[in-house]
Amino acid sequence: MKPILTNLTVLLMLSAAGRTVSAEVFVLTNGGRMVGELVNRDESPREKYVVQPADGARVTLDAAAVKQVVRPKPDELEYEKIRPTYPDTAAGQWELAQWCRERRLTSQRETHLRRAIELDPNHVEARRALGYSQVEGQWVTQEEIMTQRGYQRYKGAWKLPQEIELIEGKRKLETAQQDWFQKVKRWRGWLGTDRDAQGRENLRTIGDAMAVKALAMSLRDDSSVGARLLYTEALAKIDTPEAAKALAIASISDPVEEVRLTCLDHLQTKKRPDVVAYFVGKLRDKDNRVVNLAAIGLGRMRDPSAIGPLIDALVTTHKFKIAKPGGDGAMSTTFGTGPGGRPAGGGMSAGGGPQLIRQHIVNQAVLDALSAMTGQNFNFDKQAWKYWLAAQKKTPDSLDARRD
Repeated sequence: MKPILTNLTVLLMLSAAGRTVSAEVFVLTNGGRMVGELVNRDESPREKYVVQPADGARVTLDAAAVKQVVRPKPDELEYEKIRPTYPDTAAGQWELAQWCRERRLTSQRETHLRRAIELDPNHVEARRALGYSQVEGQWVTQEEIMTQRGYQRYKGAWKLPQEIELIEGKRKLETAQQDWFQKVKRWRGWLGTDRDAQGRENLRTIGDAMAVKALAMSLRDDSSVGARLLYTEALAKIDTPEAAKALAIASISDPVEEVRLTCLDHLQTKKRPDVVAYFVGKLRDKDNRVVNLAAIGLGRMRDPSAIGPLIDALVTTHKFKIAKPGGDGAMSTTFGTGPGGRPAGGGMSAGGGPQLIRQHIVNQAVLDALSAMTGQNFNFDKQAWKYWLAAQKKTPDSLDARRD
């Protein structure tokens, strides 16, 4: 029953409005408003507006006098009709604002709330409806409070200028990086076509630090050795810590020796403590192959700070899962460690399923790096190397001599 009553109410309201059922609101350039039906609706080009109000004589307006023409909803038409009936007092404007709130006429409600506090600056309900709070006896808005605290409105939230600067900086960085992803992909697509020479030249001569992420990911993922070598040239040319890190990673992870060694060729031209630290960390990798590749990198970098970690990595311990010959219940051989860290024979044990064993492995690349850096060779005798290093620390200059 309620929908029927609602519809009847709307029909009665529109009927009472007479010809304003199809009326428009004419917003004038002088700030005034007029409600009525546009008579010369089809005039083109528009020179004048002939308006027929619901009650009263027809009015002709010059086109330049009309700022905007709005076709309102039924509630907005009713608002235009009743608005003049409310007194221009704080109480009257508050009552009209409440009428607007019930009909979700947001902008109109705000207009009358602001008029209410103009007429009565201490109208509590209107102040609170507009978002004011009392602070030390003064009415202030949240915006004023936050502004006084140094905050700024940014994309619907309050942020400090420093936060906005960081967010904007990150946004600009991501935009620039994305642009380089597209350029690198486009130039890479030219390789092997009639634009091959231009593509190669464009890739190898990239010098923008914003391109590092695109180049690093391409160096990691591209299946073409020739393309990866071009990326290493570009990264070496950019020569930022991030670019050097990408080359260091590829010097260990790339499956092709030529690419790995080319990365080291670029890296060894300068002192790079961050790259040395990266290689030192890889000396503790669980993969013995990675340990030796890191040692090759350190041997090329020739940084004395790596000597101690290299000594520790002469012999490393790794875990392996093995299946026993003969299947479940068969006897298996265990291994110990002999002199110099070399694997040595153990005994027999019984048990079922694959076994996890720990094995000590000597790392030839580590020994080669140590010998190249120090001019010494104590084989895989860690203790002898440590005695030697301790003696050198008493005369630090001796450690630097091998760098020349």
